[in-house]
Amino acid sequence: MKDALLAVMSTAPFVIMIAACLLRATASMQPETSWSNERRFMLFVISIILNIIAFFGMFLLFLTSAALAGFIGLFLLVFLFGLQTDAEVRIAGARSRAQQVELIWLLAIAVKSGRPLANEVEAYAQGTWGSRHRQLTELSERLRDGMPLTELAVPQGLMPRSAEMQIHAGINSASLQESLRDAATRVTRELTEDQETTNVGAILYPVAIIPVTFLIVGFLMYYIMPKFKKIFDDFGTELPGITIGLINLSELCINYWYIFLLPLLYIPLIIYLFALAASYHGLRPVLQAFLGGWFVRWHTPDVMRALAHGIARGIPLSKALQPIARHPGPLKLRTRLAWSVDQIDEGAPCWRTLQSAGILRHYETMVLESAERTGNLPWVLNMLATNIERHSAFRLAAIMEFVRPAILLGMSFFVGFIAIAMFMPLIKLLNDLS
Repeated sequence: MKDALLAVMSTAPFVIMIAACLLRATASMQPETSWSNERRFMLFVISIILNIIAFFGMFLLFLTSAALAGFIGLFLLVFLFGLQTDAEVRIAGARSRAQQVELIWLLAIAVKSGRPLANEVEAYAQGTWGSRHRQLTELSERLRDGMPLTELAVPQGLMPRSAEMQIHAGINSASLQESLRDAATRVTRELTEDQETTNVGAILYPVAIIPVTFLIVGFLMYYIMPKFKKIFDDFGTELPGITIGLINLSELCINYWYIFLLPLLYIPLIIYLFALAASYHGLRPVLQAFLGGWFVRWHTPDVMRALAHGIARGIPLSKALQPIARHPGPLKLRTRLAWSVDQIDEGAPCWRTLQSAGILRHYETMVLESAERTGNLPWVLNMLATNIERHSAFRLAAIMEFVRPAILLGMSFFVGFIAIAMFMPLIKLLNDLS
């Protein structure tokens, strides 16, 4: 009877974990309709509760004689939870970005056909739910109340930030139809390319290895190494230098465990949260949001596309820059653009001024000056913006491909060092005894 009860207690957390995974998968597969939201939410809450129960069950197993089963269960639970969360975020992100593309195409078609934007946005809002439904309804009400068209470009999450700047410039240059069409075409292409080429979730596997490795190593250093050292002290065997180094490292970890908690928890957690954000919004928009406040080059493609519409309408560069400088965005970018407008108004060379502001590179300045002389400036601006984004995407993909094997290689060297340090004394002891 006691053995049967122990078997049930050992298997129950695993059964609960599997049930939680199935419920969460069922919640993710619910149809995207307003009536399913309540069902999806209920299944999701139940799965979270079951995961919590399974976690405590695994932890109790870890504290009993079934410590290995509990440790494996905890690892599987955390790993599966992370994988499911990543999959759900990627699906939700793809859905959100597809809805942003839908809205831009809707606005482009409405402007081209001359239909009232307020009515079109309100009709589109009827097929949405949640916060997006509320935002679209409020936007249609503001447009119906006579608010200017610049309300379309107010950052509120309904459209990508790059499209908002482009639409804002199109409104101020009287080329709203062209800016909407170009933004819709570009964002559609970017959505397709991002889904085909970017796999931010692939970095989660090596990141998950870091805390597991540190947990195992911490167990070895806290429980095994002191006993290991005592055994060889009793034999009177001199330990190799590499083993002494491992023992010193274990004592350092025990005395300053709160420092080693940084790579164990915080760094993997930060990388995991970054990967989730990149899976939802896209890698480049997330990096632009984090780094764009310090490095204006992240906004160069958006500035170029916004300028292209004004210049195509024959608007001078300083006049075309003014609405872009007033568009909500990072303070550093707006400051640099406002400074560029003042310098150009005083007679400074246009493109060299933007180069001095850090927005353009030297070769881009040369290309734009040549395009200005030949009359191909709007086309060249758009092509340069696309090339900058593609080069950035290539560099980011290369970095991602390098980071994964680098993490695995670092962990391999660390594990190899521990294995060699543990087995070298055994070889030396056998040598001495023989």
